[in-house]
Amino acid sequence: MTVRIDSFDTAGPGDTAALSACLDALDPARVRRLALLVKTEGSADTNDFSRELASWRAREAVLARLGTEVLERTVFLHSTGAEGAMTPFGYLIADVAEEPAAAAQDASGPAPGGALSMGVGRSRTVRGSEIGSPQHVALAERAVADAVADAGLTPQQVALALVKTPLTGHDEPVRVTSAQAKAVGALGAALALGEVDPARVVPAAFGRDLTLYSRRTMVFSSSEAARVEVLVLGNRPGATGTLRIASGQLADVLDAPGIRRVLAAAGAGLTAEGTVRDPDRVAALLVKAGHRHDGTLRGARTTVLTSHLDPDKHIRMVMSGVAGSVLGSGRIFVSANSVHQASDGGGLCVAVVRPGAAEAGA
Repeated sequence: MTVRIDSFDTAGPGDTAALSACLDALDPARVRRLALLVKTEGSADTNDFSRELASWRAREAVLARLGTEVLERTVFLHSTGAEGAMTPFGYLIADVAEEPAAAAQDASGPAPGGALSMGVGRSRTVRGSEIGSPQHVALAERAVADAVADAGLTPQQVALALVKTPLTGHDEPVRVTSAQAKAVGALGAALALGEVDPARVVPAAFGRDLTLYSRRTMVFSSSEAARVEVLVLGNRPGATGTLRIASGQLADVLDAPGIRRVLAAAGAGLTAEGTVRDPDRVAALLVKAGHRHDGTLRGARTTVLTSHLDPDKHIRMVMSGVAGSVLGSGRIFVSANSVHQASDGGGLCVAVVRPGAAEAGA
């Protein structure tokens, strides 16, 4: 099996024209797993249904072109908020079996150090009484563990666990904040990846003990989801394909050198000015960004916590410009609020890179 990544722009949350073109290039009989990671515009308020619209239309497109069986093997990871320099767009990530003719022509064998592998996991429905609770953490932990196994990876080989977690109950009218939903999702992933002491994962720590965090997890909350959904990515020894992934922690929202380090580790060439030499080689760039609990940045006051704008909007706007200046493109998946996903005010950068011409022919 080989993982491929295609990107597609959207003209609005309900637009699936470019996505449909990507889906048309896939043979449903050869698709093992499919994931849609989409950044769509919208206010991200409680009654903003842009994400629901985007997810519904995407499901329609997958069903129409690849059928029910592939739809059941697909995770939909839609995230609202494309402020600043971001282009509303998505990544279509597919684990596909190579055609026999293509496999026979590839005599190079598995890539040294492994190639990109993907796995997906889903929890059962999270009951309203469980939202934001230890049971919610346990469901996230199990879903991440299932995705790791599905990818054929060990927890240590995981470069990214991407978690979508519900913030509302679908069986009763219960709601927690987006930060609370992200906190329990992140702690569940940290447990599955062996990054935290289970004895410290207690309700009193949720969203409060900021020394407790995963180093390889991105979480976003969802009002339309009824269960935890997970996409796991990592380099698996023996995997076919040429894509490589790297991830690393960022110090804060201005950490452009950290973004460069991750891109270089994944194999992207950089110019003397610190920009990506060939942006087309970057198959995906994802950034989780956060703000310090006291609203400061490198010791100075900001208006992140005192503005009429939600803090997450501030952070997405800033990081889209910082990361976009390195990549040379606004096609970056930026998610805000790094609670339990980095140190206080820190973040995570993940890059997937295609080989250059010389490497591909080696």
